[in-house]
Amino acid sequence: MPTEKLSNRDRLLAVRDIFEKYSDEEETLTLEDLSIALSKRGLIEKLSRKSLKDDIEALAKAGFDVVKEETKNGLATPYHLVSRRFEHHQLRLLVDAIASAKFISESETKALVRTIQSLTSERLAKTLNPVIHTVKKPKGMIPFSIDTIQKAITEQEIISFQYQGKFNERTRKFELRRDGDFYLVTPAHLIVDNGNYYLIGRDERVQQIRTYRVDRIVQCSVFEPAETPVEVDPSYLSNMFNMYGGEDEQLTLKFHESVMPTVVDRFGTDIRCRRIDEEWFEVKVSALFSEGFMIWLIQFANQAEIIEPSIRRETFKEKVLQLARIYQKSSVVN
Repeated sequence: MPTEKLSNRDRLLAVRDIFEKYSDEEETLTLEDLSIALSKRGLIEKLSRKSLKDDIEALAKAGFDVVKEETKNGLATPYHLVSRRFEHHQLRLLVDAIASAKFISESETKALVRTIQSLTSERLAKTLNPVIHTVKKPKGMIPFSIDTIQKAITEQEIISFQYQGKFNERTRKFELRRDGDFYLVTPAHLIVDNGNYYLIGRDERVQQIRTYRVDRIVQCSVFEPAETPVEVDPSYLSNMFNMYGGEDEQLTLKFHESVMPTVVDRFGTDIRCRRIDEEWFEVKVSALFSEGFMIWLIQFANQAEIIEPSIRRETFKEKVLQLARIYQKSSVVN
C-alpha cells in the first residue's frame, strides 16, 4: 500500500491516467471507482466528490474528452473517455502494418505493438494483438540504418556500409560482398516494396544509381558530406519492378481481363489500354525491362503476353524456355 500522499497536481495526472487505462465507450468509471483507484496510488485525505468532479472538469477544459452519462433511479453517475489521439481501428491498422512488414524484426515488432497498445484502454489493448504473421528476423539493425540514411538524405551526406550477399549454408548467415569492403553511397530515397525497405542512391565509386536492400546493410554510418547532390529520375522509381534496375522502354502488353485489377494496381489507373475483345486488353506502359519485370510477368502465365517490341518478346521467350529446360532435365538427388 502506498504511503506517500498525492499532491493535487499528481492526483490530476493520476485521474487522467486512470481514465486512459480503464475507460472507453463500453467501460465506465464512477466517482467511487476513481477514488478506489486513486487510493492505490497514494494516500488521499478528505477527498470529496466535489474534488473529483473539479478534476474531471479541469481535464475537460484542457481538451480531455470525458463524458458524463445520464442516469436514473439514483444510480452512481458513470464517466468514460470518448475520444483519443487514435481511434481503435487506426491502432489496428498500425499493428497489422507493423506485423506484416518483413523489414521490422521480431523484437522491434513486439516493442512497437506494446507502445501502440498503451495508446488505448487495457480492455481494448487486449484486442490489438497481431493477427498477421510474417517471417521476420529475430533481431535487426534496420531502425538504426534507416535513421542514419534519413539523416544523410536530409543533410546530403555520403554513407558507408558493408553489404551482405550470398547465403552461407554452413554458417546460416549472409556473406559480405566485396570481401567486406565498405560501400560509399549518397542516398536519395528510401522505398518500401513487397514488405522490404530499399535504398536508392548513387554509388560514389562508379557514379551510378543503384538499389540496396536495407536489411542487408550493416555497419552503416555517415562518411562525409557529398560534393554534388544526387538526382534520380522519377521514372526510374515508378518503373522499377521488384527493385531491379533496367532499361526504361515503351512496352505493349496483352492481359486477360481477370488480371487487369492487378495490372492497374501496379501501373495506376491512368495507363493506356484498350479492350481487344470480350476477354483481352492491350496495355501500353513505360517500364524498366529487367529480370524483375520478367519475374513479375511470369506470374500471370498464359494470361499475359509481350506484343512489342519484338526484341523484348524474344528475350522473354528465351527466359520461359530457360525455365522449361530446367524441368526437362532428370531430377538429381544426392
